[in-house]
Amino acid sequence: MHKRRTRKKQIAIRFFTYGMMTLLAVVGVVFCLAYAMGFRIDWNDGRLTQVALLQFSSFPTGATIDINGRALSSTTPTRSNVKTGETTVIMSKDGYRSWRKTVDMLPSSVVWLNYARLVPNSITTDTTKNFTAVAEMRESPNKRWLILRHTDNNRHKDDTSYILAQTREEYLAMPFPLTLIDISNPKNVRFLELTIPSDKITLPTADQAEKEKFSIIEWDQGSRFILVEHVVGEMTEYIVLDRANPGTIKNLTRDFGFNLSRPHFSGTSGNVFFGLTEVEGSGADLRKLDYGNKTASVQLAKNVQNYWLYESGRLALVFSENKGGQTIQNVGIYNDGSLTTVKTYSEIEETTVLLTRFSNVDYLVVARGESVGVYPRPLDQDAEPEPIYLQSPGGIDWINLSPNGQFVLAGHGDQLVSFDLDTMKKYAFEVAGLRGAPQWLDNSHIVSTSGGNITFIEFDGQNREDIVSARGRVGLSRDGKYLFSIGETANGVILQRSQLVID
Repeated sequence: MHKRRTRKKQIAIRFFTYGMMTLLAVVGVVFCLAYAMGFRIDWNDGRLTQVALLQFSSFPTGATIDINGRALSSTTPTRSNVKTGETTVIMSKDGYRSWRKTVDMLPSSVVWLNYARLVPNSITTDTTKNFTAVAEMRESPNKRWLILRHTDNNRHKDDTSYILAQTREEYLAMPFPLTLIDISNPKNVRFLELTIPSDKITLPTADQAEKEKFSIIEWDQGSRFILVEHVVGEMTEYIVLDRANPGTIKNLTRDFGFNLSRPHFSGTSGNVFFGLTEVEGSGADLRKLDYGNKTASVQLAKNVQNYWLYESGRLALVFSENKGGQTIQNVGIYNDGSLTTVKTYSEIEETTVLLTRFSNVDYLVVARGESVGVYPRPLDQDAEPEPIYLQSPGGIDWINLSPNGQFVLAGHGDQLVSFDLDTMKKYAFEVAGLRGAPQWLDNSHIVSTSGGNITFIEFDGQNREDIVSARGRVGLSRDGKYLFSIGETANGVILQRSQLVID
């Protein structure tokens, strides 16, 4: 017969069992935490090391990946654990130029290399249309449309002088022509004409003819409406075009009766604008203009030097005011009827501001003197995070943001500084021959047109790729496979199409 276990033995066995279960649970939790923190066993030397994670993607996909001389078995998009420290990555694909980047991998960090744009070794470029003259091209935000301005003021696309064919009165009665280009199907580009009728603008007198100029300011975010500036002598007016309804044309300046400057679309209706209105003897006032209600707001802010419209009803601005007999300069944020002062300076100085939101965090960017300050959560009164400063020796000529708001870019001459709001890293680099703010091609690349060539450059100045001989702005098709640009020939100019992928 089996002896019955004594109560003490039962308790001891139970304690041992529970103890082992608890120990195993603790070991499991510790193992999972260690694994999540990047700890691995290096089987070559038996040591415990801490790794990092690299995430890869490329355009086009299917690129092979080499990490510090070791080839991965998978192609993009993919990921891989890597050792910490300096890591060199090379992405390659048959028929394309290799892409290279060296990154510093910290223990348990995750780094995204998801912006690699592979460029064909040989780029095919063809002509989509010939023009006698093109002065300006502007692409729509949705990458489906381009708008061309052919000359500064000529009513003939081919730049023919009116003296050769008609009287001055007959010439000025002609509408000013623009060309609208539909690139939604980049293999079948369509051309349409938009015009600004003579009765919608102020016509120049004989002595103002040489001082007349049209300029394309911007598309609205819905990619339907176009804002055009018209300068006649000392007078400036703003015209609104509707590509979906070409016969509907508005003169913003005439309709609201203000001496208007720096207007911008708010929203996608084509009816709402913010702008500065100037009164002789005083500074500029910020106002909201609404065609839908046929109203102009009261002054939202007075003595405004400049502003940046972030989204409908939300903007950052620089304005001055008198306090105790002293004129001070403020940086503020206007948000749906409420103006909050964020920064105050005792001295008046040229100051530029931007407002953006990235990863659910608001950032205010202030450029002043030789520094750019990036202020996280500027309206959070419970916390005042330390700003991040970028230095731009010699001053700051301009600042802007990448389309997705991730990168802050500033420049002076051909010297640029950038800041990544995701990694909080700063970069400084040079773009020889740069004049003014460069165009963003996509969320990670800028475009240089110096030296008569289109060059793609990443946000940190690396991986520079020459694409095609051209000038001015470019238009990237929605699928990213074609680049439209303006080239020059012996007979005039062309709209050209460069194929960025290999079929």
